[in-house]
Amino acid sequence: MPEHISLQPEAPTSAAAPVGPFQPWRYFYRLPLLAVLCLPGVPLLLLSQIPGIRAIPAAGRPLGWRVQRRYARMLVAVLGMRLRVIGELPESPYLLVSNHISWFDIPLLHALQPLWLVSKQSISDWFMVGALARVVGTIFIERGNDASRRKAGRRMTAVLKHGRVVGIFPEGGIRPERGVKRFHARLMAPAVRASVAVLPVAIRYWREGDVHDERVFGPGTSFGGLLFSMLARPACEGQVIIGKTIPTLGASRSELANLAQAQVIEMYGHKAERDDDRPV
Repeated sequence: MPEHISLQPEAPTSAAAPVGPFQPWRYFYRLPLLAVLCLPGVPLLLLSQIPGIRAIPAAGRPLGWRVQRRYARMLVAVLGMRLRVIGELPESPYLLVSNHISWFDIPLLHALQPLWLVSKQSISDWFMVGALARVVGTIFIERGNDASRRKAGRRMTAVLKHGRVVGIFPEGGIRPERGVKRFHARLMAPAVRASVAVLPVAIRYWREGDVHDERVFGPGTSFGGLLFSMLARPACEGQVIIGKTIPTLGASRSELANLAQAQVIEMYGHKAERDDDRPV
């Protein structure tokens, strides 16, 4: 396992930490590394996902799976994060449910294990990011559109029934406050229909405390603005804390959402003080 990844049995208690200093000199080594990942790296990633190539066996896993996870782990490192995994993943398939802080959450989860993520439709239009998201496995959903939600739900069910992992951010968007917000129940239904477990996961960004305010994709923040801000900050841990699977047999969507939220709050160590329905 790469040096920037560590496996730990327990998570430290959550406490807020100040935003790290802005150090532009870090651009001199992080930007060239990011350029390498984007220029020769992206074509190689795309090549590995071509049907007929992605299924080639590679050390017990499909080649596409291995290349995708390796690429995500390299990206996480270049972005100034050390992946720290706390706990162990169960066998696939399952519905992974996580709190949502930033677009950094996406490569962090792919670095843990390649999966299909449910994401808002607008990300499909982001330069380069949208194309990559479609290739590695993303189910786009348009907020407030019931037809889009139903279509996404059918796609999620099909992917889960094929033995894959699907990930959702059930808070319904990113809020600027630190802590875990209310989990919405609607996207729990595909796990029930596919008869797979729900796996709660907590994400934190850590440098001698929770640096949520430094990493959050808050109001008025652009993709590029956050990227260049983070590239100039000291390194931090990208913590992925894995909970206990929740069986879906006999459970309602609301019960699953409440049980998953309770685990994520406990693992993260902080519940949001303002728990409303107004995402950024």
